[in-house]
Amino acid sequence: MIRRQVFLLFFSSVSGYLMADEIQELEPVIISAPLHKKAAETVHPVNILVGDNLALKQATTIGETLKQELGIHSMSFGSSVGQPVIRGQVGNRVLVLQNGLGSLDVSGLSPDHANSSEALLAERIEVLRGPASLLYGSGAIGGIVNVIDNRIPLYQPESLSTTFEQRYNSVSNQWSSALKHEGGLNKVAWHVDGFFRESGNYDVPTESNGLGYVANTDAQSWTGTIGASWIDDWGMIGFSYNHLENNYGVPPVDELVRIDMQQNRYDVKAELYEPFAWVETIKLRFAYNDYQHVELEDGITVGTQFDNQGIETRAELVHKALGFIDHGVFGFQAQSKEIEAIGEEAFIPPSSVQNYAGFIVEDMHAGSVTYELGLRVEHQQIDAEGFARKQHTPVSASLSALWHATDKLLMSLAFTHAQRAPDVQELFSDGVHFATQSYERGDENLALETSYNLEFSFKTDFDWVSTELNVFHNWSNNYIIQQNTGDWFDMDSETFVSTCAVIQECLPVYQAMQQDARFYGFEAQVAFPVWQGEDNQLALTLFSDFVRGELSGGGNVPRMPPLRYGFQLDYHGYDAFAAGLRLTRAEAQTYAGENESKTSGYLLLDMNINYSVLIADKVKALFFVKANNLLNETIRNSTSFLKEVAPEPGRGAELGIRVSF
Repeated sequence: MIRRQVFLLFFSSVSGYLMADEIQELEPVIISAPLHKKAAETVHPVNILVGDNLALKQATTIGETLKQELGIHSMSFGSSVGQPVIRGQVGNRVLVLQNGLGSLDVSGLSPDHANSSEALLAERIEVLRGPASLLYGSGAIGGIVNVIDNRIPLYQPESLSTTFEQRYNSVSNQWSSALKHEGGLNKVAWHVDGFFRESGNYDVPTESNGLGYVANTDAQSWTGTIGASWIDDWGMIGFSYNHLENNYGVPPVDELVRIDMQQNRYDVKAELYEPFAWVETIKLRFAYNDYQHVELEDGITVGTQFDNQGIETRAELVHKALGFIDHGVFGFQAQSKEIEAIGEEAFIPPSSVQNYAGFIVEDMHAGSVTYELGLRVEHQQIDAEGFARKQHTPVSASLSALWHATDKLLMSLAFTHAQRAPDVQELFSDGVHFATQSYERGDENLALETSYNLEFSFKTDFDWVSTELNVFHNWSNNYIIQQNTGDWFDMDSETFVSTCAVIQECLPVYQAMQQDARFYGFEAQVAFPVWQGEDNQLALTLFSDFVRGELSGGGNVPRMPPLRYGFQLDYHGYDAFAAGLRLTRAEAQTYAGENESKTSGYLLLDMNINYSVLIADKVKALFFVKANNLLNETIRNSTSFLKEVAPEPGRGAELGIRVSF
């Protein structure tokens, strides 16, 4: 409580914040695309959350924030961990970025590790669905999530401004406080932000576990960021520093585990505008992250400590027309990580990971058709203590065509060849992992994972209706999975057994292995007004998404999301009042992985109400209420490792107010 008071006292002394509404010129443009295309100019299916729409969806985790978007689910691990699942892919196959650079944490090593990117402070979140390996990293066959928070200002604000936000969530008795500030003087712009969040165990329907709540899911976290930029006609240069602390519980099976995490991150950004006649922009990015977390057994004793020092640098040159090429970008990216796990549960060896990549993406126009070509070559080297050096060179390429049949109708076809190198955990893990209640084993002989993706998209944007349809098919060779072998590790005798006499003394064995797989599915959405008055409107959206993951020779890819479909009603009145009602039907997931349980279907009913008002000169307030799982359904998340012991939260409501001035 003292820390919270000091935190709020410090930030309450800061005045002025640049509201997201004041940078709306960026909204139509996809910042994560290398050429900053508009949504109608890219073959990548894209989700963009910004402004009040983002504020109403912001949640404790990135996965929870995005789970209502087309093609996106959340792999929950209690209330404090929610990794985004895009088209059935998760972990290292979905890159979570912080302002265009990697998060540089260890969230990809284990499903119980929280991502260090914070949704509550985001000004904008962009998701590119489908293979995005040419843009930011090999193997991102699910897509990328870019959390943009403007911690290094790119533009000079017109005046000082401040935004303060307070939220309360009844399902976990969670309180969240956030404050953002930006200002500028002459050619200097600055940014300050921070939040504090505290929550208890979250509630579930009593019949789901007999308790009415999930124990050991309480959490406390806080963060603070400062940043500044020098902005001139020639470009800009800036830096930022962020400190994050997060202490959260992992839902118990047999042993109580808590994770105490902290990180210090430093970022530098520079841009040069038209330094040469044929160059549009040169962009330089650099990040260093010092990350550490300890896994506390029984909530007190340090069992294992994870350390990760990560550096990433990225350079892009965006060029103007060159011969028959209308627009393009080429660049270089490098990443270095020193990963170490210390303690009795150190299931991966100390490792040094080096990654270097060069990439190029070029546009060509022929009438109403835009062609895009891309190539990325990477080299990864892993030096793990006690093992021989492992080197892989993934090569990825893409070819796509986008046809603007009319100004309101477009179609695209894209083919992508993407390769992913195995990571440290997949290669070298060997040990007990109490947080996931498993024994994990890697395979140092894993080869490159290669996928071939074919995707067709159809979009319309008429006054009376807008539609989106994406159909995709992905063939993956040497797809890497963590397969439940059916064997057990007896912790008492420290041996592997085929049957377990006392289940409390055994852990299931998960083995990294490779098998050919294919993924196919669709995302569809239709939106149209059902009633429109002079100052208000009622709109209806119908939506559905589906992905199926099959292994060669029979069997299913583990932890795949189910078929979803439903509708959403949105009412907007007098530019101040809005309300929404969303009903989602998720079918049962009967295509479970080997030794994995099936999950039942469910109905999820959510609604929201928000009211925006100008309470004084240049002082704007947004009041909002979100009601979640109104039917109080028992929801077991098919993508979660803990679906049997930690169902999703029950009926609850979140109330909030955001004041900007």
